[in-house]
Amino acid sequence: MTIWDQIYRPRKTDTIRYKGPHPERVYYHAYKLIKSVFNVPVGYIQEKLYNWEKEGNKERFTARWQVDKWLDKWTYIDWDIEIKGFSANGKGEVIVAIEPRLVTEYPQDTIFQQSILYEILRRLWHVIFYEKKREEFFEFGKALSEEWETKLKNFMAKLRAS
Repeated sequence: MTIWDQIYRPRKTDTIRYKGPHPERVYYHAYKLIKSVFNVPVGYIQEKLYNWEKEGNKERFTARWQVDKWLDKWTYIDWDIEIKGFSANGKGEVIVAIEPRLVTEYPQDTIFQQSILYEILRRLWHVIFYEKKREEFFEFGKALSEEWETKLKNFMAKLRAS
């Protein structure tokens, strides 16, 4: 059984736009921030899409990452991050979208885990003990997401000023 909760409620994808010099640098900095802010091993960062086209002085790029940060045996934060942009003669635009989710997975592999007794006990345990822990994880995921966005916006402001 899987429980999905959107960290940005109601469900939304947060979008950051940048227009100015060297938008391609946002791609490299976003990846660097994923590793440093989310503090996940490289194996938990999956680049689901990567397309970089270069033609003369023009560049067009798209990338999508899925980042998972395990918090305990059952729960992890899942970020979908997408970057789309273009550059012509050193100037251009980039759009970065982030959608964070808190995911809890309860196994149902054994016959006991598929029984009604297990489901009653699991539900009781979840409501009495684990729901509070999930709320802490939720706040942690929100703080990490906001920190990543803030640092990316700060980088974009410095890039624009240069």
